[in-house]
Amino acid sequence: MTVKLDRHDAVLIVDVQVDFLPGGNLAVQRGDEVVPALNRYAALARRKKVPVFASRDWHPRDHCSFRARGGPWPEHCVAGSPGAAFAPGLALPRDAVIISKATTRDSDAYSAFHGTDLAQRLREAGVKRLLVGGLATDY
Repeated sequence: MTVKLDRHDAVLIVDVQVDFLPGGNLAVQRGDEVVPALNRYAALARRKKVPVFASRDWHPRDHCSFRARGGPWPEHCVAGSPGAAFAPGLALPRDAVIISKATTRDSDAYSAFHGTDLAQRLREAGVKRLLVGGLATDY
């Protein structure tokens, strides 16, 4: 499949973090297999001067989604922890815009748009088409 990007496009890489990879606290089976494809899109975006955004869970240690607080998930992607780091081998451009979500103790976010300025940033950049790839995009 050939993908063409133009000045009204952007790429969003969703939650490709260590805790969501095999062996992580909330692993997506074979999740590491998305990294090469995402790297190709990021490289194409860089060549075409198209913005790249990367979302990440960036939870406080006592986040409401964690089982310890009655949430459905094991502790994962705690801000600054090794599990919250982007996947080894994920080649984000230096100017990629990082969108941190679910950053407060009592509010969860399953979308990079919830509680962030992503929509505003996309509008300001004149983005009309967003190519999305990553992990756990069904949530």
